[in-house]
Amino acid sequence: MKLEKAYQIIGMTEEEFRYLDTTQILESPDSPTGYVVSFRYKSSEYKKLSVIGDWMFSDKEHSSFTDSGRYWPHQWKKEYFPHTLLGLKTTPKELKNGTKGEEIDVSKFEFDLEVLKLGMYEMEKDDETDIFSCTIPLPSGTYNYRFVIDMPDGNPLKMVTMTDPSRKGYAYKNEKIQYSQIRVPFCAKYQVDDRTVELGCDAVDRGKVRYIEYAVKKKFGVGETQPAAVYLPKGYDENREKPYPVLYLSHGGSESLSTWLNQGSVSQIMDFLIVNKKIQPTVVVMTDNSIYQWNHKEKNIPSLIECLLPYMEKHYHVASEPEGRAFAGLSAGGFLAFDIFESVGYLFGNIGIWSGGRRFEADYTKPYLKNVRVHIGAGTFDDAYRAFAQPLEQELLENGIPYTMDIIPGGHQWSVWRKLLEKFLSR
Repeated sequence: MKLEKAYQIIGMTEEEFRYLDTTQILESPDSPTGYVVSFRYKSSEYKKLSVIGDWMFSDKEHSSFTDSGRYWPHQWKKEYFPHTLLGLKTTPKELKNGTKGEEIDVSKFEFDLEVLKLGMYEMEKDDETDIFSCTIPLPSGTYNYRFVIDMPDGNPLKMVTMTDPSRKGYAYKNEKIQYSQIRVPFCAKYQVDDRTVELGCDAVDRGKVRYIEYAVKKKFGVGETQPAAVYLPKGYDENREKPYPVLYLSHGGSESLSTWLNQGSVSQIMDFLIVNKKIQPTVVVMTDNSIYQWNHKEKNIPSLIECLLPYMEKHYHVASEPEGRAFAGLSAGGFLAFDIFESVGYLFGNIGIWSGGRRFEADYTKPYLKNVRVHIGAGTFDDAYRAFAQPLEQELLENGIPYTMDIIPGGHQWSVWRKLLEKFLSR
């Protein structure tokens, strides 16, 4: 797509823009969304680069649990929504964890290789400036992307990628972040889905993120300490009279404590909701739950109760009563959220179960279950919706347990989970 006038809006001539080597978001009257993203990278080392991201779209007519219309950004229309397929040739039953909580063996997955290539645009190189560039129209929201350095044998499973140095994410110590993010504004003239909440706020209104180390008991077999990421709202005051509400937030399978900060846009969403008085200032805690191989009964839940909660309540001014505590998780973290609800729900006033649900038998007669405000969520075309969210809704209904439910257009993807987080917080 050509830039046609877009660079002029930021006060540059075409020649000046030609030498710009950092990725830019630009207003554009020639874009179907009102905005374009000019992905840019300077290198004399590479002869060829591409950019790939989670920006494929669909509509209700062409979407299902196994497929979508697969519209590219340059084909975008206002009725489209993000629908990024995983390319898995695997059923929900095959994706379920084992009875002891073993981690899924991803080496056994089968992929549709052509699906894994969707969303990849080749970048053009200016031989005089050594700058690679590619301009893509995108609607409001957050998009994860990577630069593709090489793809041996044309196989996307062998894809060699790097992040965009001009769009760095959060990382704990030597943690490798695989994606960069771009956050695109909303244009009412062309768009209908306003995701301004994901853009965050100006620097003066932003909260802070701290990485901490908390003590872990030896019986869990993961060392003496474990890291956590803590979001603190702007103006956090450890001496204020009332403790801050606290949300313990879980990622999904094979992800880390920084995933919600990066792909989930937690800081941006929290900042926006707090500054605009949609929610009260809240602390968010994110840990690495994959280290326990999702063994909820023996490790994930006991470690949360015996180690993390006491640490946070000792070192931070956060709530220690159920009405001030919340827990939410997506996918594998959604299964964890349900098990927390069923086994120790009396510790939390709110629990979000997203793209997950019940794996094993549950005792719905426990009296405290009716005191927890449960939020169920999934994508309309997420296998987890029909396999777990719908059955869970029916079970809660039959047992007289109150709940709310949000089903978001999309699949098993971050565009859905970011919206579920916003809805959960804003209830």
